[in-house]
Amino acid sequence: MTSASRRRRGFRIVEALDREWCELVRDEDEAVARWGDRHEALAPYRSLDDVLSGARLNSDAVLAALLTEVSAGDQLAGRVVLQALIGRMVCMAQRDPRASVDDYLARLWCVIGSYPLKRRPVRIAANLSMDTLKAISQEHRWLGRGDVTLWPSESLEELLEPTGLDGSPYDLSPPVDVEVQQVLEASSMLRLIGDSDASLLRSIYADGMSSTQAAGQFHTSASMVRVRCSKVVRQLAAHAVELADAAA
Repeated sequence: MTSASRRRRGFRIVEALDREWCELVRDEDEAVARWGDRHEALAPYRSLDDVLSGARLNSDAVLAALLTEVSAGDQLAGRVVLQALIGRMVCMAQRDPRASVDDYLARLWCVIGSYPLKRRPVRIAANLSMDTLKAISQEHRWLGRGDVTLWPSESLEELLEPTGLDGSPYDLSPPVDVEVQQVLEASSMLRLIGDSDASLLRSIYADGMSSTQAAGQFHTSASMVRVRCSKVVRQLAAHAVELADAAA
């Protein structure tokens, strides 16, 4: 099966999931009422569409309640979480020449079922997205299709503005821990920048080189290093929603 045919099949799956969602919305009001009785965050909602909207406006609280239901075996709750993240999976798959939407959705379903809610109760949507991306990346490595390099550092926290499901800013208290290794991993996986630019960012933000030291390594001038870094950071910032999801 060619890459193009795999992608077409993936989008057919998205359409099928959307059709299924419409059917679920018509039939599952009782489940929503049951969840509302057990979770304060879900109490205001009367339909699955209401819950889905709530996942955009009150992301962590709603997703945490749904994942609690998932841990008790409620697959419908997991289906709501999946529906909330379909758009993100489509966006990630469109930038990945090696995996289809189908691959991302299948892996996301597994991630939803095993999400460690007690250990990671905040930035849930971003964590689910990142875990899915990491799982897809691992599958590529196992298949011998190339590695994603991780660089240990705690810089570049200001590269991205964390965002919620609807693109609005997250509450930044407590601070978001976005590491260079995560940002560069996501940038490479999503093919937002080339290998040369990724190496330059690594030298400055991960390895701690000065612009002069980096200039010697990359056979250019210190001023050009600063210009290139500024340009690449702006380029990544233009994709802040995708990278915040993938890197947090």
